[in-house]
Amino acid sequence: MTGHHPVTAQPNDTTPETDTVPMFPALSRMERRPELQPRVFGREPYWRAPVTTASRDAYVPAWNWTSPTAPDVPPAQRLTLDANGAYLGALGGIDVAHSHLTRRGPVDYPIGPKEVLPGYYLIDVPYWPFSGTIVHPLGDSARLETESRVWIAHPTLILLLELQDQGVISVEILDSWNAQARTNLRKWQAHLKQVRAELLDAIEQAQTDAARAFHRARYDAFKEGYSAALSMMLTGEKCKTHRPDWTHAVHAQHAATMWRKGWRWTGAGYPIVSMGHTDELTVLAEDLAPAMSRPKPPFRYDPTGHALGAMKPKPTATEDAPTTAPAAVLDTEGDVL
Repeated sequence: MTGHHPVTAQPNDTTPETDTVPMFPALSRMERRPELQPRVFGREPYWRAPVTTASRDAYVPAWNWTSPTAPDVPPAQRLTLDANGAYLGALGGIDVAHSHLTRRGPVDYPIGPKEVLPGYYLIDVPYWPFSGTIVHPLGDSARLETESRVWIAHPTLILLLELQDQGVISVEILDSWNAQARTNLRKWQAHLKQVRAELLDAIEQAQTDAARAFHRARYDAFKEGYSAALSMMLTGEKCKTHRPDWTHAVHAQHAATMWRKGWRWTGAGYPIVSMGHTDELTVLAEDLAPAMSRPKPPFRYDPTGHALGAMKPKPTATEDAPTTAPAAVLDTEGDVL
């Protein structure tokens, strides 16, 4: 693939035009370039498939959770980690519907995680026995306090079925909207990943403060662009694509991926202090080095911020809070997403 540049303007060494960098057109690139589209046998997807009742009522896990059992330690002994390019990473990890969604009713058992079709599934909110250790896999949204049944996107169901296979919970699928014809967004994600890498390289290679500020503005415009792409799919306004099920799938995949990291962390014997904003994980700082030194770490760790989906330290309001890890764990590689 040849290099693609989100903007063509170049920085002035003294007065970079950081305020005029346009938002990166992430969605329109995919819509207009056949090589980036989620096609099947050369056929374009159903760009504006009918919106289902499940789409309008879809629940995507979210949380702002603090463990009631975590050790009470000063802020300086905590470490908050967040994911690099989390939603962009989620783009490449899922299948989405190529056609419209069809209502198929309850799902017959048994069904495994790999047999789940793209779409939505109505489930009873399962009981979660580890609420003192990690947030419910559906999160702690206020909706779960008033609703006993929710429509979830297929990446969330896949996570729940994985937990069911582990004997942790029980899942009942009461209704469903899904599609037999599936595709994926990996070509689009690969293009965006390349653009992101080029922009990060440009920031690192900048020779002046002005040039660095300009390239940071380009990078911010890029992040804004692919975040806006997911929002635009929800409404279908000013774009070719009206597929809320695609957006819900990406958001749900991101949430499921982040939750799995916390689950593996506790499974390795380390406590979680809190989980917030869906992509933040706060742990004890002293646990990071031994966790990353395990033969199979709970997640990938990349403090440079380059590796998609890998975790990095997040600066906090506390000046003396750790923001880096021991050098021995900086190059550790763990599970892929």
